[in-house]
Amino acid sequence: MSDKNEPVFESEEFLLLLQKYERMKNSDSMTFFDVEEFEQIIDFYLDDFQYEKAGEAAEIGARQHPASVEIKYKVVHVFLEQAMGKKALEKLENIPSWEHSNSEYHYLKGTALCLTGRTQDAEKSFDKGLSLASEDKFEALLNISIAFENARHYQLAIKYLEQAKSLNPEFLSVLYDLGYFYERLDKFDKSIDYYQKYLDIDPFSENVWYNLGVVYHKLDMTEEAIDAYDYSIALNADYASAYFNKANTHAAKSEFLKAIDTIKDFLEVEPDNTQALAFLGEFYENAYQYHKSLESYKRIIEIDNTNTEGWFGAGMILFQLNKFTEATIYLLKALEFDGKNVDFWINLGYIYEEEGKLEEAEKCFKQVILLDKSDYEGWMSLIGVQIRIREYKIALGHVNDALDQFPDDERLMIKSAACHFLLGNEKNGLKNLKKVLISDPSVVDELEASYDVKLWSPAIHNLVKKHK
Repeated sequence: MSDKNEPVFESEEFLLLLQKYERMKNSDSMTFFDVEEFEQIIDFYLDDFQYEKAGEAAEIGARQHPASVEIKYKVVHVFLEQAMGKKALEKLENIPSWEHSNSEYHYLKGTALCLTGRTQDAEKSFDKGLSLASEDKFEALLNISIAFENARHYQLAIKYLEQAKSLNPEFLSVLYDLGYFYERLDKFDKSIDYYQKYLDIDPFSENVWYNLGVVYHKLDMTEEAIDAYDYSIALNADYASAYFNKANTHAAKSEFLKAIDTIKDFLEVEPDNTQALAFLGEFYENAYQYHKSLESYKRIIEIDNTNTEGWFGAGMILFQLNKFTEATIYLLKALEFDGKNVDFWINLGYIYEEEGKLEEAEKCFKQVILLDKSDYEGWMSLIGVQIRIREYKIALGHVNDALDQFPDDERLMIKSAACHFLLGNEKNGLKNLKKVLISDPSVVDELEASYDVKLWSPAIHNLVKKHK
C-alpha cells in the first residue's frame, strides 16, 4: 500500500487536505470531507502506523457518510492493520449483503479469519474472492500469500503464490517468496529451484545468493554453500551475515583455520560483535591455539563485562591450560551473572575436582541436580565425587534417586554395585553387577574406576571373569 500511495501523500494537494483535517481536529468545529478525502487521510495514517489517528478518521468519516461502504471497508482495514481479526469480523457484519458479490469483501474477511486462526474458512473466503475478481488478480494473490505467511501457514501461502507465478512467471518477489517458503517447509530441492530461477533473471541479488547458501548448508552441501556465500560477499563486501555463515560452514568441515580467517573478515565489518568473537574463540580452541582463543574471550569481556559467554569461555580455556585458580575466578564470575546455568556449575565442579577440592566439587554437582534433575552427567559426577570422599551411603542414595530418572541405566547400576561393595553389602553388589554384566560386560571398566580392583573379593573376580 505504501508504494502506491507515496506520490499522493507527497503532493501539495494532499498536504493541504491533511492540514485542513488536522485543523478541524484541533478546533471545536466540524468540517465536511468527501469519501475519497477520508480514504486518503485514513490511508496516510495507516501507512505511517498511526493506527489511533486512522481509527479516529474512520469514525469521523463513518459519521459524515453513514451509508458509505468505502468508509466501512476502511474501518475494517484499520483493525486488520493492528492484527485485530475478531474486531474486523464484527465490522464486516455491518457491510451490506449486496457487497458479498464484491471480491474485496471476501479478501478482507479471509484476512480477518486468518488472524483468528480459522485458516480453512479463510481459504474458502479467499477462493470466493478470487472467483468474483475480474481484474487485479495477481495483486490479490500476493496479498493472500502474505496473510497466510503472517499466520505461519506456508503451504497455503505457496498455493496462492504458485497461482501468481502462473500469471507472471518472472516476477522476482514471487520467486523469492516461493524459495523462502519451501525452505521453511524443509522442501529444500524446491527452494533451490526457485532461488535459481530468480538468479537466472537477476544474478546480482546478494540476498538470494545468501539464502541459497543457507539451503545448501542445510543439505550438507558445504562446498556449494561456501560458493553461494562467496557470491553474496562479492556483490556486497560488507555482507556480515554471509561471512558469519561461511565461517560456520568451514567450521562444520573442521576447516578451523579457514573459519578463523572468515570470521575475522566478519569482524572487520562488525568489530564489536560478541557472538562472532565467541565463535572466533571456539575456532581458535579447535585449532589448538589456546592463547589466541583466550584473547578472543577476554575481548568479549572488555566489550561487555556482563557477557557470560566471555567469562565462561575464558574460564574453560584457562582450565585446559591447567590454570585452575584463574579458571575458577572466571567461572564464578559467569555464575555471578547467571547462577542457574547448569553448564557453568558442572564445569566449575570439574575444575574443583581436578584441583582435588572435592567438597567444593560436590557442592557444584549438587547444584546441577537441584537445577536439573534430568542432567545425567550431573548425577554421575555427584556420585563419583561422593565415592571419592567416602560418602558411600549418601552416594548410594543418590544412585537410587538417579535411577528414578534413568531406570536400569547400566552405568548407574555399576555405581550401585560399587557403593554396596564399599559398604560391605557384597550380596547386593554382586546381584547388581551380575545383572549389568549379562547385558554388557564392557561396563566393568566403570566398576574399576569406582572400586579399586585390589579390594575385589574372589566372588567379584569370578563373576567378572565368567562374563568376560
